Amino acid sequence: MDETRDFFDEMAPHYDADLPSLGWDPVALVRAWPFVAPPSTRVLDAGCGTGAVLEHYAGAARTLAGFDLAPEMVRIARRRRALRDADLRVASAADDWPYEDGAFDRVVAIAMLEFVERLDSALDELSRVLAPGGRALVSVEDLRDAGGTERERQELRYGRFPLWRRTFDDLDVCIPPELEIVCAERVRAYTVIERGFACAYHVVELARN
Repeated sequence: MDETRDFFDEMAPHYDADLPSLGWDPVALVRAWPFVAPPSTRVLDAGCGTGAVLEHYAGAARTLAGFDLAPEMVRIARRRRALRDADLRVASAADDWPYEDGAFDRVVAIAMLEFVERLDSALDELSRVLAPGGRALVSVEDLRDAGGTERERQELRYGRFPLWRRTFDDLDVCIPPELEIVCAERVRAYTVIERGFACAYHVVELARN
């Protein structure tokens, strides 16, 4: 976990500027889905990074919150004017999430769960903080890349920190019973430049009973 945190701390100052070169835009994903948060809803971005996705939901009397493992990512997110009133915290999705039960109406967890070894535990926490009737949008890195080639289930990214890939079935069995899949799609994700392939995500919208 320390290596993951340190890596993203190092990346934070140029993270947003680097994303176009990787062919990846998480804000465009939530817009195109579309994952809608009505006015006055409570929105959590789990693994909020520099706050770009959370900023998309600013306004309309929404209450915004986010957490990330990397303190430097959170520091940059706090500098966004649109997030000046957001509750932004340093925390790990692999631990208990630092919120009350049913605290949110919408939860986004995009490009984050591949860094969590116990996917079932993270989804249990997501379900716990999501209010009944709430929705979540999550992504899980697929075992097969965008071109269909099977990759390692666990990779030591850049030789520094672990990353876990899953099949859709792996994801499905980890979803707690109070969460229902609304829709799912396999999408192209970022390019792994040093290895010469583009990965893919299973993107899933979930509803809480």
